Amino acid sequence: MTDMPFKLTPVSAGMTLTERVYVTLKEAILDLQIKPGSPLVEDDLARQMGTSKTPVRDALLTLERDGLVTKIPYKGTHVSEVAIRDATEIFELRAVLEGLAARLATPVFSLRDLDAAEDLLDQADAALAHGEVDACSVFGAQFHAVIHERADNRRLRPILDKLEEQLRRLRRLSNLLQGRLEKSGHEHRRVLAALRTGDAKQAENAMRAHLDSVVRDFAGDGDGALALGAYAAAPARGAGPAREPLPAGANHPALAKSHHNGDHA
Repeated sequence: MTDMPFKLTPVSAGMTLTERVYVTLKEAILDLQIKPGSPLVEDDLARQMGTSKTPVRDALLTLERDGLVTKIPYKGTHVSEVAIRDATEIFELRAVLEGLAARLATPVFSLRDLDAAEDLLDQADAALAHGEVDACSVFGAQFHAVIHERADNRRLRPILDKLEEQLRRLRRLSNLLQGRLEKSGHEHRRVLAALRTGDAKQAENAMRAHLDSVVRDFAGDGDGALALGAYAAAPARGAGPAREPLPAGANHPALAKSHHNGDHA
């Protein structure tokens, strides 16, 4: 029996067993409870979740198709690493698309929308001041989501939603970059200022500048001092003590959605 540096909860009834195993493993990978590079041993995973090896093997095949798991002949299966190139490509795409979303949303934003967006940024600042890294990140994500919702383009939102799943691990990794959340907070304020003035082009430029800044930090060209490999020694969920693993039972939040759906910097 292999000792593993993470703990998974037993799988309970509801969806098919393979789907539940898939969701449990996927959530743990995306939330960095199982870190990039970690080995995934079928026997041990099955034991932790209280299943046979068959649903575990099927779930790992799906995760491999998702790009979250890598299988090497004669060496086994492990969680896929996050390459700087991957981070750069995804954030470059995101900068273009979210810049467009900010431009399209600007003329649609009402005063109430603007006040609600500012309230989210105030809550993000307060959370960060209290060391609540996850909460700060959630409020930042909600700020981005408000802009997505107001963008007047029916085809843009599904594309952004599709990118979201690939962004989830990257967002958690970006939270580990020294000063990244503080920097994002200032950059979000510049986006909001442009939205308030009704300057659509400036809103687009501010959003693109924000996400380009994240790209530079991942690539090591910005002020972020924490390299991508730092997750090996860092807490899985940002600051603070390690948390309990995500539940796999009927109340698992991901189980209310399609198992192909995911969780902003």
